Amino acid sequence: MMRNYPKVRALCEGLRRPTTVQILAGVLLMAPAGLMSMRGVQPVTRATTAPIELAPIEAVVAGVSAEQRATTYAREYRIPTDLARNIYEAAVAHEIAPQVAFGLVRAESSFRPTATSPVGATGLTQLMPATARWLAPGTTRAELKDPRTNLQIGFKYLRQLIDKYDGDEKLALTAFNRGPGTVDRLIKRGRNPDNGYAEKVLTGKSARHVALMNRKFGRRGT
Repeated sequence: MMRNYPKVRALCEGLRRPTTVQILAGVLLMAPAGLMSMRGVQPVTRATTAPIELAPIEAVVAGVSAEQRATTYAREYRIPTDLARNIYEAAVAHEIAPQVAFGLVRAESSFRPTATSPVGATGLTQLMPATARWLAPGTTRAELKDPRTNLQIGFKYLRQLIDKYDGDEKLALTAFNRGPGTVDRLIKRGRNPDNGYAEKVLTGKSARHVALMNRKFGRRGT
């Protein structure tokens, strides 16, 4: 019957044989990914196909966008999304691990932008005005109550401390709390400057809880 209908026969033959596009797709799927990066080799695309825009490397690695991360932190710490976004962006800008950044702000101000300590430390990261002016000349006490300003200066300071102590985040956090001068003097005398603050930032536990745990396991601070 097929001999009487050449067009039908040709159509059926075509359905049994893979098309050129199918063969090409199979080859591309089986080819090692490294072949695509060889010099002079370009991916085959149709003239009518729009170029593919790659997602930021952070999103590729983590599987989520920066905005989604900020939303996740907002839920975790029960804070406004805008505040979480500001903390996250400032942390990334100064190469601070986000969990460290959020832990520091929680420990210092409980996420209250206008928090002021009895000694005058101000804002989310509880910066002393003199320290802020040293890091960003001209900064006023009122400006330290602005979340973005405070976070940028506070994390810049923490970044400098991390670099000063060769990447030791715990020691840098201790210096952020006690002052690098105090920490350096204690280390020079052979004493441990740890006062429980770093654990509070990293674990969310209160200073009292940390002190109790230190005594329980035989650790001695200063």
